[in-house]
Amino acid sequence: MNRNFKQIFWFVLIAVIAILSRIAYDVVLNTIEIDKSFWQFMFDILDFVLGILAVIIWINIVIKSEYKASKLPWLLFLILEPISGTIMFLSFGRDFRKSNRFNRRPLMESAQTLTHEPTPDFNDDVLGPIDSEITDIYTVGYNMTQHNVYANNTKVVPLDDGKEYFRKLLDALDEAKDFILFETYIIRTDDIGNQVLNKLIEKSINGVEVKLIYDAVGSIFLNRKKLKECKEAGIEIHEFDPILTGFFDTRITYRNHRKIIIIDGKKGFIGGMNIADEYANMKEGYPPFRDTQMLVEGGVIQSMTAVFFKDYYYITNHLIKDSKYYPTYAVEQKGLVQCIPSGPDYQYPPIRNTYVKMFNNAKKSIKIITPYLALDAELVTSLLIAVRSGVKVDIIVPGKPDKKLIYLVTQSFFDELLNEGVNIYTYDNTFTHAKVVIIDDRLASCGSYNLDNRSANINFEAVLLLYKTGVKELVEQFNNDLTHCTQINPDLWIRKGFFKRIILGIVNIAAPLV
Repeated sequence: MNRNFKQIFWFVLIAVIAILSRIAYDVVLNTIEIDKSFWQFMFDILDFVLGILAVIIWINIVIKSEYKASKLPWLLFLILEPISGTIMFLSFGRDFRKSNRFNRRPLMESAQTLTHEPTPDFNDDVLGPIDSEITDIYTVGYNMTQHNVYANNTKVVPLDDGKEYFRKLLDALDEAKDFILFETYIIRTDDIGNQVLNKLIEKSINGVEVKLIYDAVGSIFLNRKKLKECKEAGIEIHEFDPILTGFFDTRITYRNHRKIIIIDGKKGFIGGMNIADEYANMKEGYPPFRDTQMLVEGGVIQSMTAVFFKDYYYITNHLIKDSKYYPTYAVEQKGLVQCIPSGPDYQYPPIRNTYVKMFNNAKKSIKIITPYLALDAELVTSLLIAVRSGVKVDIIVPGKPDKKLIYLVTQSFFDELLNEGVNIYTYDNTFTHAKVVIIDDRLASCGSYNLDNRSANINFEAVLLLYKTGVKELVEQFNNDLTHCTQINPDLWIRKGFFKRIILGIVNIAAPLV
């Protein structure tokens, strides 16, 4: 698939140049005649400097807790190939929180961009009587992000059909009166993308304020003429971290994967669906897509708005605090909803840590649907402990992958999970792009977050944590998905060939980098 072309291109280009640099260095060094002592001396100096740099990076990785998940692959790479490893690490591996672009945005620290959100009281008359097994999880989400828990004032409707989602999206955009805040990882100028952009143009011409944020890598194929048309119509457009050279620039790896749309502060959408034909199964050459997006009305829209304007602040260095974007709008609906963002700007991954708490609190069942599976040790341990405690764990992964190499990473986790009794299903002839976690059929999470290290520590993500509202529909959708799946037989899986075992073992080591 082409949606990550620019990121893949730069990764491959830098990797190839790193390897060629190493080969060229060795060739030149080996062909220098002994009597050319000056050149021999210069290459000895260069070899010493590069070796010292590799050692400094190696030590830095060892002592820094930020690199915990990806320590092993980077350390092995630097030991086996110091020159190539150094080039690759400086391009892909450095900590976002140490970058100049983060340090120049001081308000991103300590939830300083949350200008209109109340503080929840977990002991009040609303939250106090709720089972502590539930509120403890929301407490983790709050303590990690400072995003409020909205009680009995938000309605969430999960949409598992792309065509239905785009119909509802276009209808909602058509109803906009004051403003539209639109943030997405991918937006294409195909049939669906043009419909959405044309609607934004129409609304902007008619006086509705429109702000559009798209990711520079995810939307690499966005037509520039169409963008110009949007700007001429008055749409404020921002590209999230465009890549200049790719070399020694971590913008190539830290991407904004969120999908958040807000209309007048009253209605919104969040989930896994980007703006492109394949999400409505309208594009030839793509596998069938199964995805989930949520239609949201009510209080939690304020949190979604705060996430949008934090990204806006990161791009523009201007924090918008105007209360007009935060209207008080409630929908009478039983349940709790919390927006939990995650990204490299957080010292610890909020969504991933909330999931650990959810898995540990599970009593009966854990249901997961994810396009990518690359679990860290803590998540694996939590799932295995849950199984040993009698919790039924079901995981749905794609039956037809979008990226074959990444799918090998997913498969590399099958052995350990299957051996402990986790049920793994592949969606027949379908790429599952939905990202849903359901605990005991009463608590759920859905958003842009994949169960891999990239979503935990590298990409900017956002999910909604749901209690009651929207959960029943997610459970029904999951159970329906199981009827279209094939369960992996552990006895047959263990008989896979020796060569595949070797491949899966190797890619499993690299799992923290994907």
